[in-house]
Amino acid sequence: MLSMKICDLTQIYSPRGGGVRSYLEAKRKYIRDHTSHDHLMIVPGARTERVEGGRTQLWTVAGPLVNRTSRYRWMLDLPALLRILYDEHPDIVEAGDPYHAAMISRNWANRRGSDFYMFYHSHFPDALLRTVLKFAGTWARGWVERVAGDYLRNMSQNSRGVFVASRHLMRILSGWGLQGLVHLPLGVDTTVFKPEVQRRQEIRARLKLPPEEPVFLYVGRFSPDKDTALLLRSWIRMAERMKGPWTGVMVGDGQMTDLVETFVRHNPRVRRVPFVKKPEELADWYRAADLLIHPGRWETFGLVLLEAQACGLPVIGFRGGAMDEQAADLETWPAERNSTGLADAVVRKAGQLRGADREKAARFVAERFSWERTFARQMEVYERKG
Repeated sequence: MLSMKICDLTQIYSPRGGGVRSYLEAKRKYIRDHTSHDHLMIVPGARTERVEGGRTQLWTVAGPLVNRTSRYRWMLDLPALLRILYDEHPDIVEAGDPYHAAMISRNWANRRGSDFYMFYHSHFPDALLRTVLKFAGTWARGWVERVAGDYLRNMSQNSRGVFVASRHLMRILSGWGLQGLVHLPLGVDTTVFKPEVQRRQEIRARLKLPPEEPVFLYVGRFSPDKDTALLLRSWIRMAERMKGPWTGVMVGDGQMTDLVETFVRHNPRVRRVPFVKKPEELADWYRAADLLIHPGRWETFGLVLLEAQACGLPVIGFRGGAMDEQAADLETWPAERNSTGLADAVVRKAGQLRGADREKAARFVAERFSWERTFARQMEVYERKG
């Protein structure tokens, strides 16, 4: 197969981490290690410049900060984006969001004979709904979904395909009339995220965690779209229900960091740990904990669930969304999507945890999810012509 130049561009990128960044970094590594293709990544930055060269180029396109804590930016130097595309002329262009830079890159690809794909990482109508429903009645839901469906159908026209990580979102997008949907679950680096049961007590001591009592972990941004406020309410309800001592840990930062810091000052059972950049260090937090709590009701996949379970950490989230597909033990998850339901499910699960649960979680990920599986499938789609 002839070598290709593959371009990924997205607005949903932060140097502080996130699922899209993990996907892109893993994709670059796969292309470099397993193919003869070149890779070009274009993301927002403080200025327009080439940060890395060679077979895996990294360009930043200037744009202002959207959030100073998470470091997300909005790519606004669109003439520079077009210059990069014209100069590099990739054979494949994949947009990781449906916004204005994606529209421009789609139009460029269609004019210049390149193949355009989308990866539907973020279900943006949910964010719009959270805002609209504050000021309008439930009638607004249908209006938002119609507008979103029309926009996405337009975006996906003349594309070669739309990658979607979950079957849950596949059903939604198919119902909106989108064509060319390709189911492509994300993966995890199992050479980093893996169980190390023998080191568990040593890791707990190093992380200053109690040696015996249950440790409940959250990893992610502190923001409304991650349901941070719901998690804080859940900690309070857990304190009312748990018998005996326990520790809650929140790893991350975001626009609600001040609220989280205020909460932990008044709730000594819960501890906040700043964003952990190195995957090897994050893996130790997973290995040290007893249960991962994921309060998000708007997730499009839930990569953190795979990382945790790959390390042998059971997980609890809400049923009825995309995360259902990433759970080794969905039966223990609450159907009631509120803080009371989450707290009750955590307390029940904490009283039933066994070593076999950790083994089951790790095996579930090892057998179903890997970046090699994800990108081998994706390269097959890219290479398919006609």
